[in-house]
Amino acid sequence: MNQQDGQDYITEQGVIADLQTQPHLMIKLQENALLVAESLRDNYFANTAKFVTHLRQAMRQAQLGQREQILNAKAINDLDWQKVQGEVVTFIDGGLGQVQMSSPVPILLRVGSYRVRTGESNLAEREQFGYYPVILGDLEGGSKERKDFPDIIRITAELLGGLSALKRTPDLRVLMFHGPLVYMMSGYAGHTPFTEKDIDLFLSHYAQEPELAQELKERFMREAKLDIYSQIAPDRSDEWVKRRLFEPLSWISFLYRQLIEEAGKRKPQTIIVGVVERGGELREFSETILLKRIFRNLRDKGNENYFNNLYDRKDLTSEKALLDRLGYTDALLLSMLLEPGQFSEPWEIQNKYAGLTKGKISLPDESYKTDADWSCLKSSHKIGFPKVQGCYVKVSETTEPFRVEVFADLGEDQIIEAARRAYLYARVLPGYAFPVGLDIADKYAKIPNWLTESYSKLIKYHLSVSLQNGQITDAQMRRIIVQSIYMTKRDWLFRPNV
Repeated sequence: MNQQDGQDYITEQGVIADLQTQPHLMIKLQENALLVAESLRDNYFANTAKFVTHLRQAMRQAQLGQREQILNAKAINDLDWQKVQGEVVTFIDGGLGQVQMSSPVPILLRVGSYRVRTGESNLAEREQFGYYPVILGDLEGGSKERKDFPDIIRITAELLGGLSALKRTPDLRVLMFHGPLVYMMSGYAGHTPFTEKDIDLFLSHYAQEPELAQELKERFMREAKLDIYSQIAPDRSDEWVKRRLFEPLSWISFLYRQLIEEAGKRKPQTIIVGVVERGGELREFSETILLKRIFRNLRDKGNENYFNNLYDRKDLTSEKALLDRLGYTDALLLSMLLEPGQFSEPWEIQNKYAGLTKGKISLPDESYKTDADWSCLKSSHKIGFPKVQGCYVKVSETTEPFRVEVFADLGEDQIIEAARRAYLYARVLPGYAFPVGLDIADKYAKIPNWLTESYSKLIKYHLSVSLQNGQITDAQMRRIIVQSIYMTKRDWLFRPNV
């Protein structure tokens, strides 16, 4: 019987007993108790249990139609493998390899893709692996001095890997990325533009037909000249724009829009989803949805001091203040409110593009930075990043919920179908409670330590030779690194068939 069917589920004693059987929750609550103000520590666990009890009681009353809904949690455990028999799913993840020289230096990246046809008994037809390698030293543009430069490359390569999977797989039903579907993009503003050679390098693995890669590049160039740069840098000449077309954020935004356009052509539409493991300090859902409703309800009932009375404080007067003082996060609160097999109601995630305002952009061959207006890349603009919806899915009692993200432009059904499949895939790994295909893609994309350490020694040796007699060129060094990706027999690519 589901816990919510029992009366103990909404009593304080039942909540305490429930929390005590979930070690990951107890550890997090104990950590929070050490970090909050001293006045909150003694009764932190007991007061949290009272708060959760009141929330569960409110959810039960809403189910009975006795009050407005605080949290609309729905079941998604109705999907079984028989219902998805024959579906084609591709999982995408990226990994960085670092070589230890004078300091850890990211030197190569590869995006692994794992495609599987569910229910196929023939292993050769059921699974297919591919990857998308990029050597960072081959790139001419981008701000290599910035710590987030590898992130820009990884995001670009993952998007191209996903778009490539869509192009090559006409019957692709689900495209699942490891991590947020869209990252907080404002932090990546201001990178030096890529060169056309860089784009050609990215696109060299994009499609089996060179014409498709050329078509994608030319499509972006037309859009950049007509729309993008006229808004980012409106006072610049056509010649100036022509020499600096491939600004990273504009390029990434374009790839997102191509991904959505391609998925929208399919019947049924391809489900594109990002799954965020271990939400950490994420709290947007709690602040903008859950607690906003709670505070509104308390004000309507004239009980504004509920939290101050419960925690014996005077400053818990807003959603942000409550989360700041008590250390609650989305994952923590929803772990205590959702049951396994449930997902939280979806909401439009607002913080993806916060901070995209006016700023500076570095330009190649020039010693200064020029003004740029990044606000045109917000989701409200034609050339902007897409709107993203999110929800949380709880798989088991021993793990915290993971976050699912989809593109709002692909329709209302995307979020529920994405959540159902993410839950189904995660049930294959009950102890880990994360989609099994992403776990495989993660292992596949990861560049193992023994590999980078071995090639670190090889690079150092050849570097010393080149310094002594000049016999080793940059091109030869790059070929050695490419061989480290393609030729090792102990890598995941060459795993046994059984």
